[in-house]
Amino acid sequence: MRVSENLHQMDSIAGIMLRSLLKTISMKPMGKDDEDEHAKTPTSADSRIPRVLACPPAPKKRKPSSRFHYADLREFFNPPDLETVFQTLT
Repeated sequence: MRVSENLHQMDSIAGIMLRSLLKTISMKPMGKDDEDEHAKTPTSADSRIPRVLACPPAPKKRKPSSRFHYADLREFFNPPDLETVFQTLT
């Protein structure tokens, strides 16, 4: 099998497919009429984000939680033989 002179065909050599070169693309320049066909950002008053007239109030400080107070029920363990554990320094 041989490679064709025409570059736009696909040929194979030893079972390997060869791709042809791509054709060049010709594009026409955009005119003023073509710009109207593209999507635009809506500018009407209905599609705008509404303005906030006043700021929201500042967050209020929370009240301290009324947890159970242990001040009235505080008792210390006072064993009778505590003084025997410590030595006196003289």
